[in-house]
Amino acid sequence: MSSISLNPCASSVQPIPLNLRERENRAVSLLQSSTTFRQITQIHAHIIRNSLHQNSYVAAKLVALCFSFKNPCYATRVFHQVPDPNHFVWNAMIKGLCLFGDYDDCLVSFVRLMNHGSRPDRFTFPVLFKACSKLAAAGEGEALHAHVLKLGMGADVFVLTALMDFYGSCHQSSAARRVFDRMSERDVVSWNAILASYFRCGLVELAKEVFEEMPEKNVSSWTTMIGGLVQNGNPREAVKLFPEMKMAGVKPDGKLIVTLLSAIADLGVLEMGQWIHDFVKKNGIGMDPYIATALIDMYSKCGNIREARLVFDGITSKTLSCYNAMIMGYAVQGMGKEAIKLLKQAERTEVGVDDFTMIAILIACSHSGLADEGCRYFKLMREVYGIEPKMEHYGCLVDLLGRAARFDDAIEMVESIDGDSLLLGTLAFACRVHGNLELGDKLTRKMSLTDPTNSGLLVLKSNLFAAKGEWEEAAAVRQLMREKGIGKKPGCSWIEVNNVVHEFVAADDSHPCSMQIYSKLIVLTEHMKSLGGNGK
Repeated sequence: MSSISLNPCASSVQPIPLNLRERENRAVSLLQSSTTFRQITQIHAHIIRNSLHQNSYVAAKLVALCFSFKNPCYATRVFHQVPDPNHFVWNAMIKGLCLFGDYDDCLVSFVRLMNHGSRPDRFTFPVLFKACSKLAAAGEGEALHAHVLKLGMGADVFVLTALMDFYGSCHQSSAARRVFDRMSERDVVSWNAILASYFRCGLVELAKEVFEEMPEKNVSSWTTMIGGLVQNGNPREAVKLFPEMKMAGVKPDGKLIVTLLSAIADLGVLEMGQWIHDFVKKNGIGMDPYIATALIDMYSKCGNIREARLVFDGITSKTLSCYNAMIMGYAVQGMGKEAIKLLKQAERTEVGVDDFTMIAILIACSHSGLADEGCRYFKLMREVYGIEPKMEHYGCLVDLLGRAARFDDAIEMVESIDGDSLLLGTLAFACRVHGNLELGDKLTRKMSLTDPTNSGLLVLKSNLFAAKGEWEEAAAVRQLMREKGIGKKPGCSWIEVNNVVHEFVAADDSHPCSMQIYSKLIVLTEHMKSLGGNGK
């Protein structure tokens, strides 16, 4: 009888114990110690020669490893070698397909499992609910919910938590809450799931109530709360939670730091971002690529591009996301040449480029007046990088051409792809900036046919009328907005003074120092008028 070597790379062959369980354990041990896919195939050959390839215990481990080494085709072949797979093999196959992003095949495998006569267990359904979440397959998820109840798993916390997460991802907060309320026991993961569900549905106040009610909060609870507030447009509230979390004795992890830095970047509060950076250094939190990327993004958005570059240069193993963050940092600062230089460096290090890299480069060229360079890189997307342009790339190119007043080229581009209202709006705004009012009027009229109640479009249209001196037409557009109840979201800005973030909204007088602020603005306006400004 052939044997399996203790070392996958060894040429010598050692006898295998005759006991089946010992042979199974030996094979699994060898599989778990492998570090390359080639070793996996060598061990698989030994497994076949020793008649273990139809063994469900060994096959389940082999299928899982094939997926972890990103070879789903090989995993499928291994699976089909097992004539009567048990639930361990089915679970390995279903989980692998889900992790690899083959969500449709994941659900199809469940149907085959049921037709085969196998019984799913508590580890099967969470994976299936995740697949349904990714596919936004509400009907399929509800059918799985029925299977859970039918199979007597309606009280399993592990399964029900995954079910809540599914309903939340499908924006069915009421269904998620019903599952939560019917749970006989709840752990912190269950509370986190209902919290996340409310945030996904935009129910911020309900999420706050759940957070206050939680009997126990772990670092994931705080991360979900801070991240949920950021995603729902409340970065200021998110930042305020960090001191509370520290007082509660919860130690932040890398994921929470990344989430917090995202909120700080949105606010543009540099001092707080620097404090978080120092906190990371002093508390021994590893500077992984995720934290480094978040720091680069934060420093860039706060205007400290030098510090962003220092963080970038200090990363030992730079990923594509690190390069993308730094290139975008240069882009928003109008440093196009530096962005292009960094792109070339990424190419030399074989990190590669992706969709986002090209968006950042196009923005960099647009904000730096490098129209010809931007057009060249847009052309290179297909020819050199093998990236098919998406609407976001076309939008960047139209913005670039509009800023350069190359309206003929921009119109040709928009018409060639049947551009949407966003592209038309981008070009119309450029027309207003450069005084091409005739083309701008033509574009806004075209947009009105498809999106007549768009507040941004109506404001732009009014401004174009005003720029042409057609005051009555401009007033008519504003009157239409009032009559239809169409309002433009007011502008909002933040400023940090002595580690306190102050928020200002257009036409708002809720700030406690608003009287002094408006008085000072009047003084500044009069001063500008005296210097020759128009005071508008």
